[in-house]
Parts: sequence; structure tokens; C-alpha cells
Amino acid sequence: MPQVAIIGAGPVGLQTAIRLKELGFEATVLEEHESIGIPEHCTGLISKKGVEDLGIHLGDSLQNSIKGAKLFSPSGHMIKIKSKEVVAYVVDRKEFDSILLRRARLLGVHVSTETKLIDVRNNTLFVQSQKRGELRKADIIVGADGVNSTIRHLIGVKTDKENFIHTLQTTCTGDFDPEMVEVHLVDYAKGFFAWVVPISKDKAKVGIGSVLGENISEALKKFISEKLKNARPYHYESALIPYGEPLVGIVKANMVLVGDSAFQTKATTGGGVIFGIKSANILAQTIADTLKGKTTLTSYEKRMDELNKELKLHWKIRKYANSLSAEETDDLFVKLKKKGIEEFLAKEGNMDEPGKFIGKLMTNPAYFTMLGTALKFLTA
Repeated sequence: MPQVAIIGAGPVGLQTAIRLKELGFEATVLEEHESIGIPEHCTGLISKKGVEDLGIHLGDSLQNSIKGAKLFSPSGHMIKIKSKEVVAYVVDRKEFDSILLRRARLLGVHVSTETKLIDVRNNTLFVQSQKRGELRKADIIVGADGVNSTIRHLIGVKTDKENFIHTLQTTCTGDFDPEMVEVHLVDYAKGFFAWVVPISKDKAKVGIGSVLGENISEALKKFISEKLKNARPYHYESALIPYGEPLVGIVKANMVLVGDSAFQTKATTGGGVIFGIKSANILAQTIADTLKGKTTLTSYEKRMDELNKELKLHWKIRKYANSLSAEETDDLFVKLKKKGIEEFLAKEGNMDEPGKFIGKLMTNPAYFTMLGTALKFLTA
């Protein structure tokens, strides 16, 4: 009997299995889709610092290197943040996931595709494997099964429709700045934003996110026609992303959540690869210690405190941004630009860890006249 069953063969599930194997414990990964990394549910934009901190090998998944971002207010005011050095990478998620899959299999991790979890009773998993019902066994069951997690439902963690953002992304040909990501705070991207993530000077991933219930297809069509007149879309992918603070109560008996299923994603951007892999490493160590009798699985949530602190700050930033009207957002852009925010963020900004620069920003004398703005942010 495998000691651990991991539901979901995305980067988080695979990394959990890889790290467990490195720690001397067996895991099997169950993936409902036939192919790993399909469909693609994200832009593939990940921070250089995160890649270096985790020792991630990008290999052939690397599509582009990014040096900064252009942020546009509702009426078109721009804040441009550009570094002399690369700050982020754009990866092909199918190839990125395939690299992790190959590494897992080289270590002897068994990954079973076309295997869908139906239910869990104690240490028995009821699955549908290649259209046949089967029973599997495991001591510990990890829910790395994404935004629509079955394990989250079985644990009993409740989520509502306001806890999700609906996104639609297309690949476009056109004329793009290959070094700069674009973020557009258009009013028809309710609760979120539209983006342009370049793959090259003539190709980009273009998308938009909005709260559930909005016509996301019409919103993306409007964005492209208004902002990217020469862009020609040719491939679309739709997905939900978690929207809120990291969940609590994510351990129950022998079941535990990690990654998107636990809302371990950045509410500012929806990105979850770096935080998900960091969380996977923490969970793998917790599972290893549990199987050795050194701790219990419930210690995982305490061990996540440091990462969760940053994730909660991402949510505070998102709530603050959403609390502003279009006029207030425009005014904020103008004020921040005049006070040198572009230079400050180019030097101090960190796309994964806002805690590294928010404190410096609020104690910078140049921003003392914006006390009211700071107070509104703190109470968001």
C-alpha cells in the first residue's frame, strides 16, 4: 500500500510526490486527465526570484524573460516599472509540468493518468480509472486537485461563488513589447483585471478575469478591440482561479489540501505556481514527520504561517484595489507617479512577497501626505 496518495498531477501535486520521495516515502499520484498540463489554466508568468529560491529547472518550458510591467488605470494613466535585470519568466505550462513529471518518474513515483477520484472512506479511495471503478488504499490523501477540489468538498471546507474569478485567455499574434507585461484595470474586468503577457515581440497571452456571472467572452473581445487593435487571437482557454485568503481547516483526519485547492495563490494576480510549490515542500516535510511519528498532520497549518502571512497581504491589496472607484484609482495612479513610485518599485518591488516593500513604502517620507490612502489600505 502506498503511504501517500496525491490527487492531481499539476506542479503542486508532482512536487509533493517528488519531495516525499527525496525524504524516503512512497507516493502515488492520481490524475483525471489523459495528459499532464492540459488544459492550460494560467499565463505561466513566474518570478525569477521564486525560480532561483526553489532551484526550479525551466529547461524547454522557458518561453520569454520579463524585465517589468506597465500598469494602466481605468482612464489610461500608466505606471511603468522596469528593471535592468530579468525579474520574471514566461513558461509553457504543458512543458513545465512535463519536466516535473519526468523528474517524478525518474525517482520512481507512480503517476496514474485518466484516474478520477470519486470518494474517500478512511484509507480507501474510490476511483474511476480508464472508465472502470477501482479501489485504492493510502495512509494519507493529499488534495492537490485544483480550484474545483473534490478533497476540499470531502473535508467540508465551504466556498461560495464570490470566492472564484472566471478567466478567459487567448494567444494572440500582433506587435508587443517582449520585455514588459501589461496590466489593465478596465471597468469591465470586475474585481480583477486584463493582462498582456508577451511570449515574443509578435506573440502574447492576452486575458481577462472577472467575478462569476459576467460575460467574460464579451469582456475579452472588448478589451482586445479597444486596447490591442492589431492583435489577432487564435486560441482560447477558460478557467476559474481561487479568490480570497488561504483557507483554514484544510486538514481533516488523513486528508489535507495544498495549492489552488487550499487557496494558496496570490489574490493580486491569481498566480499560484511558486507559492504552491513552496507549500508542497512544507506539506511533504510535515507528512514525512507524521509518518515518522514526530508530529501530526495538523501541524501543517501552523507550518504554513509564514507563507500565509504573505498570501493574506496579497488579499488585502486586492480588497483595497477593489474598494476604489475608477476615479479614485485614476487619482491614485497620478499621485503615486508624481511621488516616484516607478523608481521605488523598480528598486524594491517583489511580485511574490509584498511584505518586503509595503513597510518601506508606508514609512517613506515621500508618501506621508497620503496618510488617508494608507489608512484605507490598512482597513481594507
